[in-house]
Amino acid sequence: MSSIAIEIQPMIESNPEMPIHAIQSQLLRKHQLEISLRKVFRAKRITTTRIYGDYQEQYGLLRSYCDELLKANPGSTIKIDMEPCGNPGSPTRQFRRIYVWFASMMRGFKMIGRPLLDVDGCLMKGPFPGQILSAVGIDGNNSIYLVCYALVKPETTQSWKWFLQLLRDNLGCMDESCFTFISDRQKGLIPTMLTVYPNGEHRFCLRHIHENMKSKWCGDVYKNLLWSVGRKTSIPYFNKAMEEIKTTE
Repeated sequence: MSSIAIEIQPMIESNPEMPIHAIQSQLLRKHQLEISLRKVFRAKRITTTRIYGDYQEQYGLLRSYCDELLKANPGSTIKIDMEPCGNPGSPTRQFRRIYVWFASMMRGFKMIGRPLLDVDGCLMKGPFPGQILSAVGIDGNNSIYLVCYALVKPETTQSWKWFLQLLRDNLGCMDESCFTFISDRQKGLIPTMLTVYPNGEHRFCLRHIHENMKSKWCGDVYKNLLWSVGRKTSIPYFNKAMEEIKTTE
């Protein structure tokens, strides 16, 4: 098994997502070796661990990693949350989620002075799948400015509430604070935003709105009209653009 793992290591390094069927075909073509899919799967797992390290062991180093982050970034906020009910058969507690807020990034965001944040989540692949949640602002050059991020389990109402509450505390928001947030209308996020930021404005990403509507209203005509509406900066011009969409056939 070790010799197979060594042989396929260059393949995995160049293409980590290479299917085991393709690896099996490569070995057959190159060495005339008929190897079962089960052996190829085990060899790929050995090779992946050798290249990227053992995922489970890396989670065990998480607290040490966070300590090093705090030493290098004084004043930052890093929160690790564990599962409330541990496994009786395991001597360690099970990871649940982590939140990272660098003090220098927040100082820069407050200096920018734009109370506008985009919040979104993306999938994380691997043996321990989850979601990366992030809050992103806009700097003085209209470029993306990361404020904070978190690694959580599935993108749920509970995960969003935990993330947004920590972000609120770091921002120093009071009940009367008025931030504007942009999101993709994720179901768990909409009610949570109303709870955590009762006076905040919650707006939706125009690109995601277009993705949802183009199955019924396809083509560049509706797309251009929609983006035209999004660029309006006054209510009369906005209403006029909306009427144009409604009357377009």
